[in-house]
Amino acid sequence: MPIGDCFLTEGWEDCGELMVWVSQCHPQQTYTVGIYLIDTFCCGVKDSHWYFSLDKSDYADLLKKMEECEDLKKVSYEEVHNLIYGVISFAQEGGIEPDSSFNLTQFLLEEDTEDIPLIEYTFGKDGRHCIFTDNRLELSAYVTKLQKALGDDFLFVLPDMDKPREGREYSGFDFAGLFSNKNDEDDETDTERYSFTYTGYPENLSVKYEWLIPLLSNPDNAFYLSDELIKSILAVPRDELRKDLEQIVLYETGYTCGEIPDECWDSKTDTELLHCIVLLGEVGNEESLSTVLLSLCQNQDYYDFHFGDAAEEAYVPTLYMLGKDHLDKLMEYMKTPGLYSFARIHIVEAVARICRYQPERRLEVIEWFRHLLSFYDGRLETCQCCDGMLIGMLANSLIDMHAMELLPEIKKLYDTGLVDEMCCGDFEEVQNEILHSSSDLSENYPVDIYERYHRLKRWI
Repeated sequence: MPIGDCFLTEGWEDCGELMVWVSQCHPQQTYTVGIYLIDTFCCGVKDSHWYFSLDKSDYADLLKKMEECEDLKKVSYEEVHNLIYGVISFAQEGGIEPDSSFNLTQFLLEEDTEDIPLIEYTFGKDGRHCIFTDNRLELSAYVTKLQKALGDDFLFVLPDMDKPREGREYSGFDFAGLFSNKNDEDDETDTERYSFTYTGYPENLSVKYEWLIPLLSNPDNAFYLSDELIKSILAVPRDELRKDLEQIVLYETGYTCGEIPDECWDSKTDTELLHCIVLLGEVGNEESLSTVLLSLCQNQDYYDFHFGDAAEEAYVPTLYMLGKDHLDKLMEYMKTPGLYSFARIHIVEAVARICRYQPERRLEVIEWFRHLLSFYDGRLETCQCCDGMLIGMLANSLIDMHAMELLPEIKKLYDTGLVDEMCCGDFEEVQNEILHSSSDLSENYPVDIYERYHRLKRWI
């Protein structure tokens, strides 16, 4: 079919990113349109879409919507053809292939032969491949390919989110200056000292479905995924999706498990880990539980950076779904020394939820907590695997469970004088609440994936 009108983003030479519009004209006066997202600095064709057999009205409406988002200028087909195929060739020099959508949308273009007059464009930044990304996670998807093809001869920019495609420029790929793995040390003597270390994190991110990375790390999707996006993610084969989500969690945890640099804090709150934790609650298994628990072993900055105030929303339902049949693993976590006390309480809340969702297991849950409280007896004085704040928060959960069976164990810990009474009062108040309160775990975290995201939307 003959080529119709072609458009591209005006002024793309400065920003390196543009949209390209190519249309074909059908004999019956309808149109097929291909739209291509192009990165001329490094990555080539990052995405593409097609619209088949649009009538004149739909064609005009689509073009109008495009013009509302982009400053378009009409150009010749030869210009867009050379631009698309030229940038693909440039990206391939860095080991980066076009997005998989181009497998289909390439057929809306003429064959790349010498019949098309050659127009030469300059790609890259100062003659080098240069990646502009929103965060390190998206950047990491390209690292292995670029290093294999170019060594260290490329640039990357972590932008200021208030100034798109501007930011600090780095030559080569030296993460050492950006990310360190120092553990936080708490100088307080009445709280558990954070001392957890782990060295088995993957150095490079390798996932099968690379489109997950920009989707989950997109600031527009922070704390929330639409029903349509959730459906598209869950359409991926379950086990393959699970493995990709686990890899993202492990990789990102490895680079943010220590001190997080100021330039990262200044950019935005990363929420891709929040999405991974929530989604693993839907598709995960026992192996996923181990990954989630490892992420739960990190320091306070890690939780503030990735979750803000939404950590409990992300972790509790997922820990319930993955851990309800593996209480031994949850107990093992609670007995691990040197963890962040506020992270431990997510385990407590998840186990307590078993009494709400599976009331027939109440006795089993009570015995789990009895074992935990007995384990803390003698360890609270030295803040080993617990501290006064944790016991206070734990007592609050036991109030919601009306766990009168555990009053002797609770009193024994209160008798040390080390329980933080600011969390839920002194022992007499706790006892009275357990025996007489109408509290019933009313904070009902949904377990349905769609309901979870509708609830998370309030954090935006």
